[in-house]
Amino acid sequence: MKKESKDNLNEVPKTYVTKLSDNERLLKDIFRPDIDKLKLFTKMLCTNSLLNKAVIIHK
Repeated sequence: MKKESKDNLNEVPKTYVTKLSDNERLLKDIFRPDIDKLKLFTKMLCTNSLLNKAVIIHK
């Protein structure tokens, strides 16, 4: 097996999870570039389409 270097263990994670308030989230979305808004909108449409086609079976 390969030994992990000490540097690997001390690296800072690249992603952080933070809790944004509703106002902060809205401001972030307002000042987002137009192409990002378009990408998010098309992603939302695809997700909605998949949810509409989903069949839920409850036992």
